[in-house]
Amino acid sequence: MEKMNSKDFMNKILQGAAMGIVVGLIPNAIFGEIFKALGSHFAVFATLAGIVFAIQFTVPVLVGMFSSLEFKLNGLQMASVIGAAFIGSGAARLVEGAWVLKGTGDLINTMLTVAVAILIIRWYNNRIPNLAIVITPIIGGVIPGFIGLLTLPYVGKITGLLGSLIANFTTLQPLLMMILIAVCFALIIVTPLSTVAIAYAISLAGLGSGAANVGIAATVFTLAYGSSKVNNKGTTFALFFAGPKMLMPNYLKNPIMSLPIAINAAVTGVVAYIFQIQGTTASAGFGITGLAGPINAYSFMTATPVVRIIILLVQYLVVPLGIAMVTHTIFTKMDLYKNEIFTFNSGK
Repeated sequence: MEKMNSKDFMNKILQGAAMGIVVGLIPNAIFGEIFKALGSHFAVFATLAGIVFAIQFTVPVLVGMFSSLEFKLNGLQMASVIGAAFIGSGAARLVEGAWVLKGTGDLINTMLTVAVAILIIRWYNNRIPNLAIVITPIIGGVIPGFIGLLTLPYVGKITGLLGSLIANFTTLQPLLMMILIAVCFALIIVTPLSTVAIAYAISLAGLGSGAANVGIAATVFTLAYGSSKVNNKGTTFALFFAGPKMLMPNYLKNPIMSLPIAINAAVTGVVAYIFQIQGTTASAGFGITGLAGPINAYSFMTATPVVRIIILLVQYLVVPLGIAMVTHTIFTKMDLYKNEIFTFNSGK
């Protein structure tokens, strides 16, 4: 196998994770709410709603698969990595003698498990070809999967600690609280951490949930506008459904992206305070994906339907897009970064 440095190795893991997230989440992000609404009238749409929702459970598997493709592993090696990723993600847990699926699992631990599996497989390098079908699943699947289970509780504490920090923001003056929460969620959404898990961990609701949603929306528009300068329309369009994690590798390699994202989130947080945008714990980590944020915010408003829609358009479209355009134009002219940092690598 070809030699590579640690930077290239991690970039491939990140790229594989980004692709796995995109493929696993897009079906439900696009059709989830539509199928749910139609499901109450037509049984076939209720079934389809269940299908696109269930596809999300395959994210750990897809992360393992796309990461394996990045490293050009063969079918046997890939299958072993996929098995390890699924176990290490914690998506399947043994509860009272029965295996239960629990969301997409812990993405950080999934990536860690995949990295361990691929490292072991690369180290082994098919030294005993005749026994590959026996040895590879054990050293590339069972062992890294076991390691992933051991690290899962400790990696999960990262989410808990960050949640505790954000929970402290809810005790502050409302305006400051909304700005800080918006900025935090705007930055977290583009990392391997789960905004949904954090929202549930601290039962984020009301104005706090609204701030989280608008912060994520700010990130989406910041990345989408930058993406529109270098990527095709399909890639930019996909950002609104797959979410900011689609450009996670770009962000982690170019932390300067934090600047326009944070500014956009802070401004949208102020506007959210003015409009008193609210939400529920269930909607707090999604932003505009599946329109979860706007739909929940609409239900908390007391104005006429027309006024509500105008407010939501200003909050979730006009402001974040406008700030994204301004910050991107200013920062690229100042040479703080170039358009190319938003280039999406599809792994081709």
